[in-house]
Amino acid sequence: KDGVFTVFISGIDVAGDISTKSRSDVNILAVVNRNTHQIQLISTPRDYYVPLSISDGVKDKLTHAGIYGVDVSMDTLSMLYDTDIDYYFRINFSGFQQLIDALGGITVNSDYAFEAGGYHFNVGENRVNGEQALSFARERHAFAEGDRQRGKNQMAVISGVISKMQSLAILQNFSGFMEGVQGSFESDIPYELLAGMV
Repeated sequence: KDGVFTVFISGIDVAGDISTKSRSDVNILAVVNRNTHQIQLISTPRDYYVPLSISDGVKDKLTHAGIYGVDVSMDTLSMLYDTDIDYYFRINFSGFQQLIDALGGITVNSDYAFEAGGYHFNVGENRVNGEQALSFARERHAFAEGDRQRGKNQMAVISGVISKMQSLAILQNFSGFMEGVQGSFESDIPYELLAGMV
């Protein structure tokens, strides 16, 4: 509507086949304004205790909505924020790494220096591949804010992906890039809309 739409970004906590239903540990709403060319990201921690859309008012951890499918996660967030969610983008560990590697790696900005998954991350810019990006996005125990900082780091990864997708190399071969990552994620965003965003 009026060039603005909302995408639910769901990261599930398993590797392997993307069709596997599992907990949604990443729950980010991306509000895209095509008129101003801005994207606003809102992260909701996985352990928020909220009524699920199928629970008849009974509260549960938000992450558990993913077990029932992406629609339940979307509907639950829609209830929580009292807003319509137009599309979804769902990815798991394997697809996440495949996507980052297909981009040739990305740059993420870190608020803190920390260790995770055998990697060291510096304050400021860090160039990461798929495996490193997954460690960066999953860590929470290294931070006083725990899951809140993890949400910020996940949004930093999304910003890094968006920046890389706007690079000349990707723009010149966008359809080839999309073919290369086919099967690494699920989404109902129309291809034309996705192509128009980069």
